[in-house]
Amino acid sequence: MSDLLDLPTLSPDDAGFDAPAFDAGFASQRQLAAAGAYQASNDVLELLLQACPPTELRRRGEALALLAHQYPRTGRLTASARCATEALTLAARLGDDAMLADALTAQTYVYGQLLMGREALESGMKALAAARRAGDAVREAWALNRIGVAYSSLDNPTQACASAEQALEIASGCRVAEVLFSCHNNLAYFWLRRVQGARDDGDPAALADAVAQARFTAERATELARDSGSPFQVAVAVSNLVNALLAGGLLDEALPLLNEFGHLAHDHGYRTLAVEADAQRALFLRLKGEPLQAARVMEALLNAASPPPPKLRRLLVRSLYETHKSCGQFREALAWLEELVGLDRQITRDNLVLQTEVILIRDQVEQAQARADSATADARRERARATHLETEQLRLREHANALDRAAHEDVLTGLHNRRHAEFALPLLVEGARMAGQVISVAALDMDHFKRINDTHGHAVGDAVLQQLAQLLRHRLRSADLLARIGGEEFLAVLVGIAPPQAAEICERLRLAVAEHDWAATATGLVVRISVGIAGGMPPLQADQLLKRADQALYAAKHAGRNRVHVD
Repeated sequence: MSDLLDLPTLSPDDAGFDAPAFDAGFASQRQLAAAGAYQASNDVLELLLQACPPTELRRRGEALALLAHQYPRTGRLTASARCATEALTLAARLGDDAMLADALTAQTYVYGQLLMGREALESGMKALAAARRAGDAVREAWALNRIGVAYSSLDNPTQACASAEQALEIASGCRVAEVLFSCHNNLAYFWLRRVQGARDDGDPAALADAVAQARFTAERATELARDSGSPFQVAVAVSNLVNALLAGGLLDEALPLLNEFGHLAHDHGYRTLAVEADAQRALFLRLKGEPLQAARVMEALLNAASPPPPKLRRLLVRSLYETHKSCGQFREALAWLEELVGLDRQITRDNLVLQTEVILIRDQVEQAQARADSATADARRERARATHLETEQLRLREHANALDRAAHEDVLTGLHNRRHAEFALPLLVEGARMAGQVISVAALDMDHFKRINDTHGHAVGDAVLQQLAQLLRHRLRSADLLARIGGEEFLAVLVGIAPPQAAEICERLRLAVAEHDWAATATGLVVRISVGIAGGMPPLQADQLLKRADQALYAAKHAGRNRVHVD
């Protein structure tokens, strides 16, 4: 390891900057990080960056992008955001799509970790486009991998799995160890999230499938980690594998891996992973039928001199609540539940602070670049004005984000609403264009809905809308966009489905609606729908696509209703 830590003597003020020595030092830090020594690698990269003159745009950009990629491994999310933003600026000046893809990919991960899902998805899509322009399959796999992280932060583990699987397919052809491991490991984590979702939904078939998929993927990630020789990768992969085995109730198989995980985390000083290993051991004890011993372990972790990070603390508190509740100790359970509510509030506040800090970092870097480009009096006045406008923009953005989070769902049906559809449709169209996929948009409208309200009352009308939403949701793929965009109007977006096939799907929907037992809701109630479909291969404009679907819907209405019409 000492060879990798040897630094050339460099100075940004030295006219004789030794570029080959810098390049050799930079390459050695990639090797050091690949061995799992992220902190040591980051320390040396920071020194190399200080020694690199401002005129060396490409070398500075590559070092910044690598630091942005590696900082999250040591918990430095805001530092990663700053490096990614600076690298983006340099990549834009150089017109370097490869560097742009690296910086955007790192930015996507940071945004995802801070639950800034919308920003993460936008950065991920841009990273994917840059990687494809560069013709770089490895960077394309990284971008898709991080898009999965973005979808996970948007609480959509199904789409996260789909993106990770697409990334894995590309990475398998490249056979680059780090991205191949990351794809498997993230996919295992996304399947574990689906395990929790299936458990919450009470769906035993989905639960069994999710557990099996999580275990299979985590086992493959563990194999790759062992081949890499990186103890950090092994620890992370084994952690996911233990979670998968515990979720499946395979305690005997989990125990030796749990012991290995604990030794790795404690022996190598991975503090967060060490706490996670201890938390897994407490869960193991609870599943083994020793809830009181499990509770003592968890309480000891919470009361340790070095407290666990917020997410792990939340996991421990929730586990203590569930443990005491299952033992009939309701007073203790209530106390832990109250602490859990308070902790959730604190985590939300902390995330908002970090999100604001990341946004400010991005704005600060952009302002610094603007100041570097011009030192004239006019530029100084513009900067002062920009600072005021950016502060106001930040306030408005925070307000808009709060409204967006509160208003993305239709209250009556539980579907997405018009606002969400207007945001998501252009992204889906652009994603289909980049992936070379066909796309179809279906505009659905209930026939004679006013007559239903007038005849049976608005309460029945609301019940009809709710049942219709359920019928549509259960017969479309989970990845399809489904939204209520008006009183009795719905919108469905089917990526990868051509209009003729979309027409067949919508015809089945129409028949399902017609054959539904509406009389159980109100005597004599009859419900029918009309559907208009438009689509094709991109390039397509989202607004034009929606307009064509509306025109097709009008044609279906004009032709007598209760039918499907393709534009």
